[in-house]
Amino acid sequence: MERKLMEDQATGIIMAGGKSTRMGKNKALLKIGGQTVIERIANELRKAVSELILVTKTPEDYQFLGLPMIEDQWKGMGPLAGIHAGLEASKTEKNLVVACDMPFVSSEIGGYLLQFLDHYQGAVPMISGQLHPLFAAYRKDALPEISKALEKQELKIRLFFDRIQLKYVTEEDLKKLGLPLENHFFNMNDPKEFSLAVKMALRNQHD
Repeated sequence: MERKLMEDQATGIIMAGGKSTRMGKNKALLKIGGQTVIERIANELRKAVSELILVTKTPEDYQFLGLPMIEDQWKGMGPLAGIHAGLEASKTEKNLVVACDMPFVSSEIGGYLLQFLDHYQGAVPMISGQLHPLFAAYRKDALPEISKALEKQELKIRLFFDRIQLKYVTEEDLKKLGLPLENHFFNMNDPKEFSLAVKMALRNQHD
């Protein structure tokens, strides 16, 4: 029996609030294979979720996507504030958070993470010892703990993990899907990594 990919009710929350300082330009709007990175992400997430929300402080940059857009309520407080804004605006209990600099994000992995929310408030991949809180699933009822962390200005996302029912999703868990993990968790922060992403996309086309 094939594992269900799309959750009946789940929201994809795309985080597009970073400053792209190291890239020197808005990395979400860079093109790979004729498509902006953020379009690639949105199109892939649509296979796993029923709704999409964009968290951004520059909505004028993303009008072309035709997506609902919201801003952080807690200004200048980093990714945790973005997760808070997305969960606050979401109309669904299950949510998949994705950063805007992950051009090869996988809807199959996303759907797998969302399934853990039947039993946990969060599902966060841990690949090669590194946590990926910005390609992770969160239930809406994790909001109170995020709000408390923001009120205390405890802005490291990991700090609130200890306060919710969290599933760390390991490489062993994900390898059961038979997917190449290094591609799907690749994120690009500077021009060198963008060039690598373009080459990876071309290689993927020819595979």
